[in-house]
Amino acid sequence: MKNYMKKPENSKELPVFVINLKERTDRLNHIKKEFNNKSEFELRIYQVAKANIATVGLWENIIKCIDQGIKMQHDIIIICEDDHSFTELYKKELLYLSIIEAKELNADILLGGVSWFRDAAFSSDHLIKLSSFSGTQFLVIFKKAFFNLKHAKFDENTDTADSKICEILTEIFCIYPLISIQKEFGYSDVTAQNNVEGRVSNLFEHTNFLFDNFSRIYESYKYRYTHFSFNSNFPELEKITIPTYVINLRERKERRLHIQRQFSKKKEFSVTIVDAIKHEIGAVGLWLSIRKIIQMAVENDDDVIVICEDDHQFENTYSKELFFKNVIMAQRLGIEYLSCGCSHFEHTVPVTPNLYWVSLCQATQMIVLYKPAFQKILDEPYDNSVIADLLLSEMIPNKMILYPAISVQKDFGYSDVTSIHNGNKKLVTNMFTRTKERLDKINEVTIKSNYFATKT
Repeated sequence: MKNYMKKPENSKELPVFVINLKERTDRLNHIKKEFNNKSEFELRIYQVAKANIATVGLWENIIKCIDQGIKMQHDIIIICEDDHSFTELYKKELLYLSIIEAKELNADILLGGVSWFRDAAFSSDHLIKLSSFSGTQFLVIFKKAFFNLKHAKFDENTDTADSKICEILTEIFCIYPLISIQKEFGYSDVTAQNNVEGRVSNLFEHTNFLFDNFSRIYESYKYRYTHFSFNSNFPELEKITIPTYVINLRERKERRLHIQRQFSKKKEFSVTIVDAIKHEIGAVGLWLSIRKIIQMAVENDDDVIVICEDDHQFENTYSKELFFKNVIMAQRLGIEYLSCGCSHFEHTVPVTPNLYWVSLCQATQMIVLYKPAFQKILDEPYDNSVIADLLLSEMIPNKMILYPAISVQKDFGYSDVTSIHNGNKKLVTNMFTRTKERLDKINEVTIKSNYFATKT
């Protein structure tokens, strides 16, 4: 660790600055116990006066700690709030390794644990890159971030420490497994909603559950992905066609013409235009139409089908070879539902360069369904509140999305299914654009880290 710090010289101690309100003696005693007998840290406790605005006070004290780090010529500093608690999984070797790996990945900041996050991607066995987070109780800040943090403008009305960090820094990593959580004292000096008993603990537990789940999912699919040879039995492309069912309301002639043009030169799709089932609730009509197609697929003894809505539009990323390769790959991975382009997703785990597992995805303008899902869909109960994409996501855990997407929704200025789209210009386009931007950033992480399987 000495190579990553200029001071203290000839020492492996990590400089830790603890922020504590003078009147919070209970927290002071707690934090001292947390660092007791941990000789890897050099502890400095800054007892400060209570600020008029708690979020401003925390930010100003973080900046003061950074100033001290600059004066002492440290390459990294650790800033802790006084409610930080080490988890039972904490090991100094894990912390050292994580700091070294984060430094090699050009990290701005390394988190000991977070209560909430957005867009996580593993960069190594012990590092997860995040696009945003909550939880500043244990921050490892690298020298390269000192200037940007020190000179950031903090808005006392809207900003918090974690939101400001996410706004100005891009290389944000979290240690896995979590080595830090927040201890509940029954009150919070910064976040009022955290005064609810059990809320903070539940947030950290949920984050840890998600990270563990992501790791299990990746390892499971990675094993299947790397234990067979794909190229040796890849079928000849010119012999492949896939049953493709297109949903269209008979009176929507402009949509029918559009979708016919989309498939006119793509003979790999065996297209059947299916008259959509009308219902006073458009979303129910869509679900009934999907069920109608599934019944047709069962009667035709199809193993895999494509379902398209008539607003599907191919992206220029579409490739016949890549599409069929990933459809077959997904089938071998045990996937039952493959989205060819989604407008929103919740959490994702890249499994192969082009197949990303998702916890939830929305938009059904082009999806691939596999035989094991057929009867599940027909057996699934529903009512007039049904929303097709959400129900499919909830009922089928083995689902993935294609990256890059090969399908988006063409905006006709109205929707027969989702009324919120009507009169909201560019809403659909913006949703797909935001999703693409999120996935591009996650893909960038996987490329930089070389952590994920890249076998072709």
